[in-house]
Amino acid sequence: FRASWRSPPGILSLSPPALLCVAAMTMRSRGKSVRCMMLPRRSEAGRGEVLLCKTGGQLDVLTCSPDADLGLEESAVRHLAEQIGLRASPGALRWCGALTFVGARTAGGEEEKQEALELNVFDLEAWEGEPRGRGDGGAGGGGPEAVWLAHGDVPLGELLRWGESRWLRQHMDGDLPAPFFGRLSGPSFEGSASSMALPSPCSDSIDRPPPPSAALIVSTVSFKKAPDNSAMPLESFMRYHLRKGFHRIMLFVDDPLDEAALAAARKFPGERVLVRVRGEALLQEQRSACPSFGKLEALLGSDVSARQMLDAELAMALASSLGCAWVLCLDSDELFFTRAASVHAHFEGLASAGVDQMTYLNHEGVPEVEETPDYFASTTLFRRHHFAVPLSAEARIGLRFWMDRSQRGQYMLFYDNGKSACRSGLAARTRSQHLWQLPEGHRSCTALADPRRLDIEGYRDCSDPCILHFPICGMSWFLAKYQTLGNFSDTWLGKVKVPDCFHSDARELCAAGEEALRAKFRAEVIIEDPEEVGRQLACGTCLRIEDHARLLDSIAAAATPSAAPKVAPRGAAPRPAGAPALAPMDQGPVGIERGWMLSKAMGYL
Repeated sequence: FRASWRSPPGILSLSPPALLCVAAMTMRSRGKSVRCMMLPRRSEAGRGEVLLCKTGGQLDVLTCSPDADLGLEESAVRHLAEQIGLRASPGALRWCGALTFVGARTAGGEEEKQEALELNVFDLEAWEGEPRGRGDGGAGGGGPEAVWLAHGDVPLGELLRWGESRWLRQHMDGDLPAPFFGRLSGPSFEGSASSMALPSPCSDSIDRPPPPSAALIVSTVSFKKAPDNSAMPLESFMRYHLRKGFHRIMLFVDDPLDEAALAAARKFPGERVLVRVRGEALLQEQRSACPSFGKLEALLGSDVSARQMLDAELAMALASSLGCAWVLCLDSDELFFTRAASVHAHFEGLASAGVDQMTYLNHEGVPEVEETPDYFASTTLFRRHHFAVPLSAEARIGLRFWMDRSQRGQYMLFYDNGKSACRSGLAARTRSQHLWQLPEGHRSCTALADPRRLDIEGYRDCSDPCILHFPICGMSWFLAKYQTLGNFSDTWLGKVKVPDCFHSDARELCAAGEEALRAKFRAEVIIEDPEEVGRQLACGTCLRIEDHARLLDSIAAAATPSAAPKVAPRGAAPRPAGAPALAPMDQGPVGIERGWMLSKAMGYL
């Protein structure tokens, strides 16, 4: 059984373009329901025992569906009190991991059920009261019968509703590191699981340094105007990063009426996912803890960047007490992607190398379908950061394809300066939501071979991990993004003028009406031509990554042709109406081309 617990398959190489020209499957998101398993445990006569229940002669573990208005832990303790009379505080529950149960497969290999069940496993070792037996006052005149069993006496064969239950024996015996993650299909373990262990939470004392592998993600989120009032991408954001070994996720919900975001957060263990809601209490907390509060306070109502920066600074101020050595600021449309099973080794390596801040390359998602309920689950095509695009004539034609179809001649439609992870406890403050300002004597490194800065001493070759950015990977999400942002300012933090770009154009089109935005999406965002996708993969401008979708239990719907044609992109994309023509390639580099070319020298310098 241990051999079945394996790391998710590695991604396609981020370096040799030839390896990227492979079959690609259309991925679809899979809905999930959530359930809690509670395992009250004690030591009796030197042996470990677990409390099970028996109903109608059937032995089972204690489980419950979470209440809509309560978190997992609150729902679990409420169920324990009502059903068997055990009284416990939510903080007494220890989250041990999560298992995903998917439908059994048919003979043809198709999954019978698209929905999945995510089972969160909790241990409980401290409570008040004695478990009630049959007829001791349960609802309806009788409840389940509480039964204490030694670990070795648990009849696993009676618990097959929870799949191949040997995982339960391993967990009870302490042989399965917590938190564990697994994926099961029908009555047998199906694979795609990871058994990495997260560090235990440290005490609240900042005198005890957190382990160097423990990292916290901070994100400012808004899903109030999300399509169908759904925050499925936010669930995937949290699920992915917990499965990759992040110790904590700290969400700042921008609107107290954003029930979609709040409901999504309640589906995850409160010990790992911490929530702050915009309001007076948060404002007071940031006033006392954030070094940039005085500078940014006046902008909080009008500039989302100011809110993100203060949210990140508050997370940094709390990180050490939360047992976290690293803080990473991500948007809810970004993933910290790595082919490794866990982020632990990466952060331990940075600490060993004396790196206090690391800035990562970002690649930009390109939608191939117009609508999706969850862009993380369905987007697998990415426009490679131009500093990572190979230097070749074919790649230059590939770059020009995207620049030609952009009204502003842009290759990437949004940012290209990466995102950064920073060590906690250094008195760092935010320079932006992308970068931290460190005190003198601390070392910052970057994976961006950026000739604009020529940070030769700070350059560190790092293609994995990287940031996958899914900015507008779906028509409805595109509309919702700019309806939420509204008439934002032409300046960043009231000072830096934002140039005319796709972002500002979308703001103006949003004011003009949905149809103008829809036309913009179809002309400059989505790509629906499989042959063009193949050419982009072949020349190395784009890359195909599916691992995040598989880790999120997406459904493979269909396959595209088995190999991308090994030919250069042909011709130029149609220019949007009113867009100025780019200079011919024999007249020198334009736009990002100069930076793309010069970036190749960084590794030699």
